[in-house]
Amino acid sequence: MFRVKAEQIRMFQPDAEEAFVVRVMDYLKEKHADAIVQLPHGESRVAGLPDNIFRETVRDGIRRGGDYGIEWKSTLLSFVVLLFIVAPNFDRHPKARKFFRETETIDDAALESFLDEMTDEDWAAIEKRYDPRAWNLLVLEGETV
Repeated sequence: MFRVKAEQIRMFQPDAEEAFVVRVMDYLKEKHADAIVQLPHGESRVAGLPDNIFRETVRDGIRRGGDYGIEWKSTLLSFVVLLFIVAPNFDRHPKARKFFRETETIDDAALESFLDEMTDEDWAAIEKRYDPRAWNLLVLEGETV
């Protein structure tokens, strides 16, 4: 019987993670190319973001989603899309903060339920409090590798 050791599986993890980053970037470019992203040093459409900054903001979004316990790729994708099309700090809104802190398992159904509970006033408050500094350190420093 052929057996794959855990160590061998871990060797492929970085490649799998990078492939997911690329898939999220492709999705954002395909579905939300015209979304405006406000960065600390200016704004850009998703389609116009330099690849290195785009890649790092997506990586940071995936990491932040993971910090909340989001494990499903589809839910992580939705979380990152919200960062890009709503605000990079949408998760700091009181309702969002409560949801992300108190929800034991954040999957597609839980996230959809949360989104259904958000009101137009909630989204307006999030938009008003859009904080470009909430993007990752690479963007904050304006680095363009």
